[in-house]
Amino acid sequence: MTPARIGVIGCGKVSQMYLPVLTGMSSLDVVAVADVDPDSARAAGEQYAISNVVSPEKLLADPAVEVVLNLTPISAHVEVTRAALAAGKHVYSEKPLATSVEEARSLFEEAQRRGLALACAPDTLLGTGFQAAWKALTDGEIGKPLGATAAMYRSVFRGTSFYTNGATPIFDMAPYYASALVALFGPVTRVSSTTRTWPEGEVGETPAAGPPVAVSGVLEFASGMLANLTLAWATEHRHEIPVLTVHGTTGVLRFPNPNNFGDPAYLQRYGEDTWTELPGSRQPEDWKHNLRGLGVAEMAQAIRAGRRPRAGGELACHVVDVIAGLVRSGETGARVELSTTCTQPAPVPAGEQHQLLF
Repeated sequence: MTPARIGVIGCGKVSQMYLPVLTGMSSLDVVAVADVDPDSARAAGEQYAISNVVSPEKLLADPAVEVVLNLTPISAHVEVTRAALAAGKHVYSEKPLATSVEEARSLFEEAQRRGLALACAPDTLLGTGFQAAWKALTDGEIGKPLGATAAMYRSVFRGTSFYTNGATPIFDMAPYYASALVALFGPVTRVSSTTRTWPEGEVGETPAAGPPVAVSGVLEFASGMLANLTLAWATEHRHEIPVLTVHGTTGVLRFPNPNNFGDPAYLQRYGEDTWTELPGSRQPEDWKHNLRGLGVAEMAQAIRAGRRPRAGGELACHVVDVIAGLVRSGETGARVELSTTCTQPAPVPAGEQHQLLF
């Protein structure tokens, strides 16, 4: 496959998770980096031997750039993605695609109108752990699925943070879990939830006005499945505590953290006392633990093959609808009907991660 020519806009902290992987892939060629802060772009260019360090405007005007990787802050996602599509570029965006259904839908429709590919993180679902557990589910290893539970617990906010801007905490982390559930069970039709806010230092006490820092809801799927989703920022533990389990008629699957690559998945049948690691779920030790950028390579492959990316814009738009619906339900107390749908993505064929990475 001819390497896809990638231009990266946004050279902050997140770019340090992508660039080590992207610059080592034979299917990709990072031809330019840009940032509104020239020093950040220059530092990234020097660190990863990318000579074309330019402004975002020049990157978008560069005919050598085929795909724009949007790694800007959440507040800039829509503006940068829209500008890249207008410039005739395919776009892969960090999550979320947008923070409103209207904006997400407009980006997806614009990409469709222009015949351009649009995809969005997370790409962790393309990793070996999630894919092996998904295969076990579809192979009937736990019988008929009955329900799913997804939860994330994180440390409380410390000091000033862009996360405290409205519902941004939910939009930042919910895509990992909502995307996983939609991949497994298809589109969601309606959601309901309760949200909580706590003043700093008073976790668990009477809710106060401010941004939501906890949401717990129910997702109802067109397939008839139900899933519980809870996200809360309230622990004293500095790292994320993830839960993603699916219960079936004969057993339960424990999926890896949807925010990580490399973690294994486990199966336990009812009546058994121990969990069994799923074969092929543990990422090979000679691979980088973090493989962010795998979705960019999969998107490039999809462009060359004339198909939709697995982490495509339709899925990302629907995930925004799910999250916005949960936030709205928490605010109003009403059950929320979703206005979007999506085609359930296809699993990754066995061994394709290796082909994409090397």
